[in-house]
Amino acid sequence: MLYFVPTPIWNKEDITLRALRLLKEINILFCEDTRTTKKLLSIYDISTIWKEFFSITSFTSQGKLEFYAKLLQENDAIVISEAWTPWLSDPWKSLIQLCNENQIPFSILPGANALIPSIVAAWFDTTQFTFIWFLPQKKWRQTAIKRMIESEIPTFFYESVHRMPKLLDELKNLNFKWKIFIAREISKVFEQFFTWNLTDCEEFIKSWKIVIKWEFVIWLSNN
Repeated sequence: MLYFVPTPIWNKEDITLRALRLLKEINILFCEDTRTTKKLLSIYDISTIWKEFFSITSFTSQGKLEFYAKLLQENDAIVISEAWTPWLSDPWKSLIQLCNENQIPFSILPGANALIPSIVAAWFDTTQFTFIWFLPQKKWRQTAIKRMIESEIPTFFYESVHRMPKLLDELKNLNFKWKIFIAREISKVFEQFFTWNLTDCEEFIKSWKIVIKWEFVIWLSNN
């Protein structure tokens, strides 16, 4: 069985009892950076002496795929990310595909993420919503933003703080005149949720009333 185990975003208490049990019991771990994972395990006093770590950022050869498939057919293993739930993008999605293609059972544990608390905190109706991960950096970016503004279903996305000024400029150029929702520092001491018009948002960011650190969860209103 391959277990996808979420880890805390920042608050070390945001981990389930089941996740801790599996991290203690299972000795094969797939991770992004072995050093980060070992530090995380040390926080929970989990010994790494008998554990075998595989750092994977991509699958680069058929030989690797065959090796991982054989390993997972014969052993229980854990997939653990740097923080929060192992996500939809490579290499974690590739592991799901590998399991499906080789009839390897897997389980996705519930756990910490930034999206769900942001949806709950949003002031508008979220019975339906769309999530698009990060906006494209260049190609199709304008198109993606335009579609969000025009959609009747709210769209959430992540945005790097370094691209926030660019996003605000793009919204201004598209004559955006509704509300923007921002969530940041989910589960931390300085967790923040804001809903503004575009002008207020610009003012808050320029004045550092909202700290420009880490990623933001964003929603754009069209009403």
